[in-house]
Amino acid sequence: MNCYKCGTIIDELNTCPVCGANQHIYKRILKQADVYYNDGLMKAQVRDLSGARRNLLMCLKCNKYHTDARNLLGLVYYEIGEVVSALAQWVISKNLQPENNRVDVYLDELQNTAGLLESASVSIKKYNQAIDYCRQGNRDLARIQLRRVLGNNPKMVSAHQLLALLCIQDGEYEEARKALMAANKIDSLNAVTHRYMLEVKEGLKAAEKDNKKKRRKKDDIISFTDGNETVMMPNNGSKFADWIDNSRNSIINILIGLVVGLLICFVLVVPTVKQKAQTDAANALVDANEEVAGTSSSISSLRNQVKSLQEELSKYTGKGDVVTSYDKLIEAYIAYKGGDITKATEAMQVVNGDLLDINGKAIYAEVSKVVNDKILRESYNAGYTAYRQGNYQKAIEEFSKAVAIDPTYQNSNLLYYLADSYANVNDIANATKYYQQLLSTIPNSRWATKSKEYLTSVGAAIPEPITNSTNTTNSTNSTNTTNRTNSTNTNTRAE
Repeated sequence: MNCYKCGTIIDELNTCPVCGANQHIYKRILKQADVYYNDGLMKAQVRDLSGARRNLLMCLKCNKYHTDARNLLGLVYYEIGEVVSALAQWVISKNLQPENNRVDVYLDELQNTAGLLESASVSIKKYNQAIDYCRQGNRDLARIQLRRVLGNNPKMVSAHQLLALLCIQDGEYEEARKALMAANKIDSLNAVTHRYMLEVKEGLKAAEKDNKKKRRKKDDIISFTDGNETVMMPNNGSKFADWIDNSRNSIINILIGLVVGLLICFVLVVPTVKQKAQTDAANALVDANEEVAGTSSSISSLRNQVKSLQEELSKYTGKGDVVTSYDKLIEAYIAYKGGDITKATEAMQVVNGDLLDINGKAIYAEVSKVVNDKILRESYNAGYTAYRQGNYQKAIEEFSKAVAIDPTYQNSNLLYYLADSYANVNDIANATKYYQQLLSTIPNSRWATKSKEYLTSVGAAIPEPITNSTNTTNSTNSTNTTNRTNSTNTNTRAE
């Protein structure tokens, strides 16, 4: 045990020998945290998840470093369908105890279960949309959306409870009872579930009483038509049977059949058709809302593509015409000969090499070699500094400049750092691309094993090395690049 004030190991001492802080109250708080944890564990074992969550939260208030409590709280959240809250607790636990932590098993399962996090995200969005429908008074749309949520995430207790509440408001107590029973199987002692269940029981009792009264009234009095008069009489079985026997004839039977057919049509068929039409319209509205959301996302993506193309166009249009290209080429060549590489680099940015003749292209190639060496060196150094500082977006920006010029720069280091930067920002597509490029161009590099491990973890293919002739060329280029770098840059760092 460590002192809460200075961190000194105090074991069973009640006073810190270094700072003199009294540890008695601190030890009592830690013991109380263990009591809350044990109580929460027992409640979780009997599926009292609400009580377990309350005790575990109290445990963490007493001792926020209690990783076992965080792991168990994450399991409770996961069991009631709140995957995001569970993931938050597990990530905090992993940061507090990086080694020998049970949470590694849970996080690996989340990452290895295909589509689990995406499904949880979709469920949360649909649940929030259902709440918006409730606030707008569209209970039918809210119920449709909640059924879709439970289709994706049947353990989401809050969705079961909200669906039951909507059914109670609509007087559909049997449907509400089914939703609450499903929620009770997940969290057996949830206070909200039991409160709703009491309302459902009262509603079912009231409905049953009303049905009994209606049946009694219907059984006590019998009415029939005799000519132009309506006769009402008490239910007397023998007299009613006699009346039926005496008045039965073919015409009355036909009329009764027509009336019964019309009643069946208006009472059963028409409401069913209307209900189906309303349900189809509600489903269509929900689908339309989701389609609109998807369309908005597509529009946003197209706008980003247009913006990217406009930036590329602006880069091209920034190049000079023939006269300007030659002027800037001369300016860059003079600066290059004078040793001002920075000024030469700025001038070369404007030169359009496609517009030059043979002699101009020869000078362009000579100056570009030096300029590219400077860009490679500076971009790699800046990217490596950002990479070491954890600024992966900056590292990606700088490493990408260098890769565009020479991907074999610094042997395999440049490609590996760029791929690892993409992996750290969860850009799996680009990370996979550059890991595969590293293995295909430099298969025997020191980063080959780690690259293969990453590709295997994301289910990507491990590429075959390119042909011997190409490998030889790449090896030669890599060696030339490394020699060039060693001769021009003594400040470059490499792992």
